[in-house]
Amino acid sequence: MQKTLIYTIVFFFAGLVYSLAQIPEPQWQKQSGTRGCDFYTDIIEDANKGYAIAGAIKVAGHSFDFQLVRFAENGDTLWTKTVGTEKKEIPKRITQLTDKSYVLLGTSFDGEKESCLLVRLDENGTKLWEKTLDAEYLSVEDIISLPENRFAIAGSKSETADDPKVLMATLNENGEFTMERLLMTNMSGCARAIKRLPDGDYALAAQVSETGKNNCDIVAVRLSYLGKAKWYSWIKTPNQKVWPECICCSSDSAFMIVGWNGKCLNDINSADPIFDYDLVLNKIDASGEILWTKSVDREGSEGGNALTIRPDGSFMVAGIKATSFLGKIGPWLLNIDPDGNELNEKLLNLHFNNDNASRIINSSDGGFVVIGPGTQEEANTRSDGWIMKFGAL
Repeated sequence: MQKTLIYTIVFFFAGLVYSLAQIPEPQWQKQSGTRGCDFYTDIIEDANKGYAIAGAIKVAGHSFDFQLVRFAENGDTLWTKTVGTEKKEIPKRITQLTDKSYVLLGTSFDGEKESCLLVRLDENGTKLWEKTLDAEYLSVEDIISLPENRFAIAGSKSETADDPKVLMATLNENGEFTMERLLMTNMSGCARAIKRLPDGDYALAAQVSETGKNNCDIVAVRLSYLGKAKWYSWIKTPNQKVWPECICCSSDSAFMIVGWNGKCLNDINSADPIFDYDLVLNKIDASGEILWTKSVDREGSEGGNALTIRPDGSFMVAGIKATSFLGKIGPWLLNIDPDGNELNEKLLNLHFNNDNASRIINSSDGGFVVIGPGTQEEANTRSDGWIMKFGAL
């Protein structure tokens, strides 16, 4: 009886602490307000103060062009630059180099052909150069800055369309390759997120599978600054598909990976596999040991697009929640503790179909910033890029 009472008191106070740390309402929020279709895909806290966002806007004649949007700390729009060609360009990520210039990463479409597109702009948004990486069967998913105006990319590359290999590469300030590494060449795969560590190493989160198989796993890789693999950490997901979307480093030198987990409800290798999607979270220590892997599996579907490590050591996940029976659907924030236990959540206002919380970053004042809706289809006739600034919890 006494032990039961002690447990009750502990759980009561733990619940009280968590209830006092609810995710607050935004301090401010802005929508692009353009007539038509535009969207935001990535955000950084700018070295010039405020925030820089990579996005796209639909234009007559050739679908989407890149956009770089600068916001002040209070949410005022400072300027917007549009960068486009006669082709369709879909942005993915943005990074800022040592000299405060920006590099936008995306995909350029010329009919059925896809190419990696890099655009570098100075700190005022004036285009310095534009480069298409024409290597066939090359896909680039993420980009990070390095010292001396260099940067690194992560994705996949192969000689054939149906057997991609995990790729990590570094480039100089002119967009020329200085190092290229293909990893796990006995498997098909793609690196979907990259992080530079304080000691100069790199951490990758990749999706891998046996060649020709529809199911896949997550593999985390730690590389030296020369691109040599130090360890691989393999997270098995039998009869499922997983999409790692973001990798972050926690204060205890562990790695957190967030993404989507698709559990197949029929034959995964059939012509029409049916998936139930859930948010998947993985924590790996500094030596590559898997500490835990958890899935948020409720009625409907959930997914994680990004996460950030909060000052108190908890994790804030940004994604989407769709609960059909209860009618709860839209951009979603989920706060979890270092052990993967759910603390609280917040469903953001739904602006239109396929509205996601696509990226989340910490802000220097102790708060955090979320953007959306993520990449939109060309057939979508209406979407708005949006940004929300939250204070400290």
